[in-house]
Amino acid sequence: MSQTLIAALGFLGGAVAALVDGPRAVGIAALVAGLALAPSAASVGGLPAAAVVTGAGLAAALLDPAARRGAERMGRVPGLDPLVPVVASREALFGPRSIRAAGAALALVAASWVSLNVLVGAAGTAQGAVFAAAYTWLVGAIRLLRARALEDLLVGAATVALAGAVGWILEAGPSALPEAMVAAGLAPAAAVTAGWLRGRHHHPAAHEAAA
Repeated sequence: MSQTLIAALGFLGGAVAALVDGPRAVGIAALVAGLALAPSAASVGGLPAAAVVTGAGLAAALLDPAARRGAERMGRVPGLDPLVPVVASREALFGPRSIRAAGAALALVAASWVSLNVLVGAAGTAQGAVFAAAYTWLVGAIRLLRARALEDLLVGAATVALAGAVGWILEAGPSALPEAMVAAGLAPAAAVTAGWLRGRHHHPAAHEAAA
């Protein structure tokens, strides 16, 4: 696969991670990022490396709703709803998608600079793969920095985890797969956390009464 196509896929995955919202945002962001980063990982680590990030993204997408359903069977209680802003309304502190789109545009410039000027281990000539990992990581970092609701924070954490796993593979080569698996495993962990809290603590009647 050409480095241009690998970079384009990385951009697509990062854009989704930057803009996705809603109750399934963690699973969707992880799934798309995992699929988009798989060619980057495969360019150095082969199919096993691609399977690590793809499997982590798929696991996140499946475990998110499974955890929510399991939590709902235990009954709903008041608590930390990952969809509810912790400090103030999402509009007041997080801002509309246009702010995240602007951040993603800045990340595009930064990731392009990294891919052209930073030599990354075995991927020294794989500029498209480096760009994809760097762009996805930067987008995830932006979501972490701008997060106000727990769901936003977990989207950023899952994205950074997958990009970090790919970056480590690009740096250290196929021998880094065990460490990459640990890093990528944070994505399904974030999805399980989001699903569990959403199912256990989201109580519309309680929110209406509080309002």
